[in-house]
Amino acid sequence: MQEQSFKILIILTLVSSTLFSIINPMARELTAALNLESEERVIFVNSIFLMVAAFSSLAWAFLGDRFSRKKLLLAATFSWTLFTFLTLFSTDFYSFLTFQACTAVGFGAIIPLVFSLTIDLIPPAERGMKFGYLSAIYVLGNGLGQILSGTLIDYYTWHAPLLIISISGVFCLLSLFFLEDPKREEIKELDKKAENSDDYYFYHVKLNDLKKIWQKKSIFWILLFNFCMFIGIGAISSFLISMFKKDFTLPSSIATSLLIVVFGTQVPSGLIFGKIGDKKYEMKKRGRINVAFTCLLMGSLSYIAGFSIVLISKQALYFSFFLAFLIMGAFFFGGIDPLIQATLGESTPPPIRSTVYSINYLTTTTLGRSLSLLVLGRCYLFFNYHYVPGYLLLSLIAFCCALFYLPILKNLINDLQWNNNIKSEN
Repeated sequence: MQEQSFKILIILTLVSSTLFSIINPMARELTAALNLESEERVIFVNSIFLMVAAFSSLAWAFLGDRFSRKKLLLAATFSWTLFTFLTLFSTDFYSFLTFQACTAVGFGAIIPLVFSLTIDLIPPAERGMKFGYLSAIYVLGNGLGQILSGTLIDYYTWHAPLLIISISGVFCLLSLFFLEDPKREEIKELDKKAENSDDYYFYHVKLNDLKKIWQKKSIFWILLFNFCMFIGIGAISSFLISMFKKDFTLPSSIATSLLIVVFGTQVPSGLIFGKIGDKKYEMKKRGRINVAFTCLLMGSLSYIAGFSIVLISKQALYFSFFLAFLIMGAFFFGGIDPLIQATLGESTPPPIRSTVYSINYLTTTTLGRSLSLLVLGRCYLFFNYHYVPGYLLLSLIAFCCALFYLPILKNLINDLQWNNNIKSEN
């Protein structure tokens, strides 16, 4: 029963994670259909979607402590399914924004409630692998949303991808009736046994832990680094298809294929650089963070070179170099997140790991990416409706994040040594 429930959560995560990416490849078509001023309006809607989802997730997490999480997931899934369907009837910017913001409220429940249920359904020894599955599925769903809309928009109207997701939402809603909802007594007993384990974390933000985070300076600097880095790179994959269509006049199907080629390199790069980081960590405690910042420098410099080249010329030769640098940059950036997550876990004591991971999710995946979209949208207007100059600026912001290396390194060694001393005493 527990394994079946986890599969239901995987399907729900896969389908729902398409919601914040599915409109992006259709920016040009939505602009024409809804009589929007420019594609910047679609970027703005996507940014608001992420912001609403970020703050609503806190409310859902709070409710999840007090009510049945199964019933809350049913309500949230019904909500985002309904408003995704109602988005089909948008006639202008304001109706489109309203329906998408309402969709985001339901979407905001998925991560906190799915993570919460996974903690209680899965034994502590298996949680690392299961959370790895969920993270991979979340990223896969994001890509699936772009591929779905980017492929279909050449043959159908912008309604088709949203209709497919709405229908998929109905199936998710039906499957949730078969989800197991663990009893509170069992949860409390599990938590007592697991709370001191290194594998233990939950989706909560505890106010009392914020003081401890400030005391652990390496945690503070890593969270700040992640936030700033996502301002730099958060929007790069989101509107890449629209960039190929607008700035290079490529058909949507070809633009979608290029997206798959470019960001498909991030699948193996996470594993490759993760293993390299582990080997370096065995030799020196700062090994992982060294590899992470090497990836940051190489990735941002590759993006800067690529976007600079096509500002000079868009001829076939220059475009080929641009693609090569884009693929190289995506490959290096794919190695950063697993290294940073591992470093964050090592430097954070188990009692406050819950709060740290929660803040990391809110500030990077949602708020950082949302601000990145706002920057891209402003640049799109400023540079006469072109994406490339905005992408170049975002790449420069990512490069500047290398300035965080020294403060992180300075505090990391001391915090790791302190954690090891505590473990030895216990």
